[in-house]
Amino acid sequence: MAKSKTVVIDELHLTVRISDGLPEDEVYAVRQTLAEDEFLHRLRRAVRVAFRGFPDLSPCRISVLR
Repeated sequence: MAKSKTVVIDELHLTVRISDGLPEDEVYAVRQTLAEDEFLHRLRRAVRVAFRGFPDLSPCRISVLR
């Protein structure tokens, strides 16, 4: 079995909240948007930009998963 070349040192979780009384069609629209590939693409890009702003994080490898 191959050994991993990286180790997890931290995990960050993103929580998306909406109003409890939001109409069902708006809840559906939010869920659809969050499920879109374009949203995940933009989120990954934003995370990369944030990491680049901190040189100490340059040795880190990151992944953004759904």
